[in-house]
Amino acid sequence: MWEASDRVCGKRLKVMIPTLLPALEQHGRLQLGQSGSDRVLAISAATIDRLLVDVKIAASGGRRRRAGF
Repeated sequence: MWEASDRVCGKRLKVMIPTLLPALEQHGRLQLGQSGSDRVLAISAATIDRLLVDVKIAASGGRRRRAGF
């Protein structure tokens, strides 16, 4: 969903999930059961950001952004 939403932040992705989830399931890109869908819809923006830390690092070529420049 993060890739399909053009890599938006967790706060914006949380708002987009109710729209993205049915669309991805309809087009065969995602297959979740009812319990999986319920869990995805209930996820918080902070949890989304925590789960995407490693994915974001890999997507940027393995480089971490440094604060304080």
